Amino acid sequence: MTDPKRNDIFEDANGVRVAVKQLYPPNALGVSYVEYKNLSDSNLRFLPLEQFHENFRWVDNFGSTDTFVKVVLEKEAKSLEEAEAPESTEETSSPAETEELAEKPADDGLRAAAPTRSS
Repeated sequence: MTDPKRNDIFEDANGVRVAVKQLYPPNALGVSYVEYKNLSDSNLRFLPLEQFHENFRWVDNFGSTDTFVKVVLEKEAKSLEEAEAPESTEETSSPAETEELAEKPADDGLRAAAPTRSS
């Protein structure tokens, strides 16, 4: 693995795992820095790319944002399935029920956004 990417997991000789946060483009001297953090703490660390490759080897890729989004989408899909299930089992409805449904405002697909984690 030549260039670490965001959320790649690397491991050193002692088994300490780190997650890459960012790979900076080369500076005026041509040195690229890797911003990373240990999975055991939240302190950001920086190393030149060459030193990073000397100390760490690639192990895995972890997309925390993707995982968070996947969980939210799965929950939303389940809630939509549950909401549609009772509607499909109803065979007929009384005129009073249809009037009540007509009086309710239509859901135009907009929902309150769930709070997200800030990076």
